[in-house]
Amino acid sequence: MSEVEDVPQSPEELLAEGRRNLAVRDYNAAVECLAKACEHLAKTHGDIADECAEAYLWYGKALLGLSREENGVLGDGMPGGNNDEDDNEEENAEENGVNAAEGNKEAVAKENGEVEKNEANEAESTTKDEEPASSTAEPDESMVDDKPGTSNGEGDESMVNLDNDDDVDNLQLAWEMLDLSRSILQKRAESGGEAARALLADVHLALGEVALESETYDKAVIDMVTCLDLQKELYGSDDRRIAETHYHIGIANSLASNFEDAITHFKNAANILETRIKTLENPTSVKDDATVKQYSTSDPFYTVEGEIKQLKELLPEIQEKIQDMMDYKAETIKRVREALFPSNGESTVSSANGASGASSSAAAAPKPAAADISHLIKRKRKTSGEEAPAPKRANT
Repeated sequence: MSEVEDVPQSPEELLAEGRRNLAVRDYNAAVECLAKACEHLAKTHGDIADECAEAYLWYGKALLGLSREENGVLGDGMPGGNNDEDDNEEENAEENGVNAAEGNKEAVAKENGEVEKNEANEAESTTKDEEPASSTAEPDESMVDDKPGTSNGEGDESMVNLDNDDDVDNLQLAWEMLDLSRSILQKRAESGGEAARALLADVHLALGEVALESETYDKAVIDMVTCLDLQKELYGSDDRRIAETHYHIGIANSLASNFEDAITHFKNAANILETRIKTLENPTSVKDDATVKQYSTSDPFYTVEGEIKQLKELLPEIQEKIQDMMDYKAETIKRVREALFPSNGESTVSSANGASGASSSAAAAPKPAAADISHLIKRKRKTSGEEAPAPKRANT
């Protein structure tokens, strides 16, 4: 009995399968399917053809998800998380282990010093006239470290070599694919295409998430605000997608310790969700709501009641974020004041002359002492996760 040969899938089928895998968070399968789709489309239409833009977007999202999964994203990544002490303990344990290992090496080297010295002399004599070719070679530009959001745009000109994905960090490759999609969609959006602008908004949001993973929070805020501006032009004021983008911007600002901005965006997200719930609870409004029609068409399991329930579950979480930001802001202000103004109401003034300096400082008006307060500002912990390590290099 002859075996049935597998029929090659079309790029459209690969794209659809990849999106299904991405929806169920099977990132390895999604990356495999979407990489093939991108490769087929690039060969057929060209690396920077319009037909490739959406495939690049979904491939970038899948790579982002895979990067998070591989780095074990845990927690919500908020400043002051409970895992900070655990992370410090792990780092200290690793450091102690390294120090112990180095101590053992030194002990062994000390005991066998003469043997090592003789071996070193023999090695020097045999290699005296030989010089490694690589010792005079200039450093390869492809090995220069790079981070998402810092490229000069050269990646827009050619397709990433998908055969060498293993040589590039998944987070870096995700940024490259998303940036390539952005460059294509930017040109299409300029001609007034609404579909292209919607995809462009999604690309900027995904780029912002990649920037969060690489801990470049200012870049994340810029990309997400660009997404928000596009969404405000495309969707209604109570659209859930706008609320979600406000929420993401709030997260980015909180990780950057911009607590006031974070509070503003979290409140905007909560207000939009409350308005949305009222709209969905009004039968008359639901009939003419474009978003409900869109969701009903794209998702066979969508129901208005289900969305209302989901939105009501999200509101308490957002309110909790708002309260967290207010607490962090108050605590930061308190610590800054304590650092600048000690409890006795006077700042510490160094004296050049013992007693005479002390008496002169007592006669003078108290001045706040200069202090480095950067260590008092809570920063995002390094998660082997919610925000992944910075990419190692650019793919050339």
